[in-house]
Amino acid sequence: MNHPYYYRYVYPVSEQIEYASEKRESTSRNTVTFTKQLLNNLQQRRGGQISVATPVEVIRGTLEEVYPDHILVSNEGEQYQIRLEGIIYIN
Repeated sequence: MNHPYYYRYVYPVSEQIEYASEKRESTSRNTVTFTKQLLNNLQQRRGGQISVATPVEVIRGTLEEVYPDHILVSNEGEQYQIRLEGIIYIN
């Protein structure tokens, strides 16, 4: 395929690396901001009733503690440590 326009939209590797690096930093900043907001919201709800949907099940109970990487929910004597990455939604 030696068509003259075949390589028209191929960018040099240095530009591709620069673009990927900028994209990664932007995504990382957004993730950190979201995580901080989520943790702040959960801290305010500590001690209250909460429903946490995970890929396996919905866990309902009292939000006992909030940690940087997981939350602790207790229900009828059982305690659940739920990683933030495993939370689909909170109600």
